[in-house]
Amino acid sequence: MNFVTKTSITTLAQTFIMGSIDAYTFQNFDGSFVSAQTGNLVVFAYEYATKGWQTAYIRVPVLLGFLLGAFISQAFKHIQLANDRRFNIFLLFSIILLGFLACAATFHLSMLNMLFSLGLFSGYELTVFNKVGTTSVNNGIMTGNLKNFANNCYEAIFSHDRGALLKAGRFLSGIIMFILGIIFSAYLLHAAGLKVFAAALIINFILLIIPLFSWGNRQRNKTIS
Repeated sequence: MNFVTKTSITTLAQTFIMGSIDAYTFQNFDGSFVSAQTGNLVVFAYEYATKGWQTAYIRVPVLLGFLLGAFISQAFKHIQLANDRRFNIFLLFSIILLGFLACAATFHLSMLNMLFSLGLFSGYELTVFNKVGTTSVNNGIMTGNLKNFANNCYEAIFSHDRGALLKAGRFLSGIIMFILGIIFSAYLLHAAGLKVFAAALIINFILLIIPLFSWGNRQRNKTIS
């Protein structure tokens, strides 16, 4: 599996995971979102204006967590390692964060702390897993993906741009994976935290070990030849 294919599959898998987690937070945390901070800001401002700080304040931790997660993960992107090894570290850290979230859901971490942790995870995910092919595709915020999908559809149809058609397909794949993640979480897992995080852990663990098997097979083939 080459690096571009690996990053593409991983980004689409993380998009699925973010959809499933958004369904969980929407159901269990008074309509909060973990990736769509625009929605959180709208709800925060509306609640602050109509109900006061005593209601609106619960929207703040996820926003702060998201900012911290994005800040930390940007630092991670400056790690001086080969791309493939650095990407494996990104994936391993995602697994560690998901493990923490699974434990937090099991032991019923307080709402504010849970929202902060979820925001941190989201900020991290959206920063380090964002490539399908050579196209930047957001794995949690669909507004930009929908806009870019429509823009590239226009160029593909009326400018006969094959590259735009390919990009439109990549944006569409992200949108579909996000929707499937929501459906999977809401319908099959009933948006239960432990189930959602356990499923995400399994997905990311598989993504981490598959390349290791591929590398092992290549080494064996070299030895035989």
